Amino acid sequence: MVKNLIMYIFIYIILIGCEGNPISFCESNCYLDVQASSLTMNEDGIYELEWLDGYNQTFTTLDAETGSETYTRVHWDTDLGMWYQGEVMKPINYSSYTDEEDGIAHSVLGPWEVMIGKTITIYTTYTDDCGIDYLDSIKVKVINEI
Repeated sequence: MVKNLIMYIFIYIILIGCEGNPISFCESNCYLDVQASSLTMNEDGIYELEWLDGYNQTFTTLDAETGSETYTRVHWDTDLGMWYQGEVMKPINYSSYTDEEDGIAHSVLGPWEVMIGKTITIYTTYTDDCGIDYLDSIKVKVINEI
């Protein structure tokens, strides 16, 4: 009897005394799909960004569809950068937020002239309300063919 009472108290403390219920489950319908919808994709699955002659940088917009129905911070990074005044400068905005209406975040990729002919890998991550981490990446090749 005393043993059962102690077990019931222990279960009660775990279920009621803690922040949140450890037995409840968080459901998520989120995902991550990164695209460069304004660019064309070649046969290798790599987006191509045509360099605009006469400029220091050429820009394009990237989209990250998350399926999230809340404002969600999305992180962006690249595998290429450029040294400037002792620091590595990346050609992308580091973070953005989704819109509650469509769950899409946007960022701007702006490679420099020294990146012509190079393929940039863009990594995108975010964590949903359930604490699930998502990662997606795309490749963009900077070309100068016109």
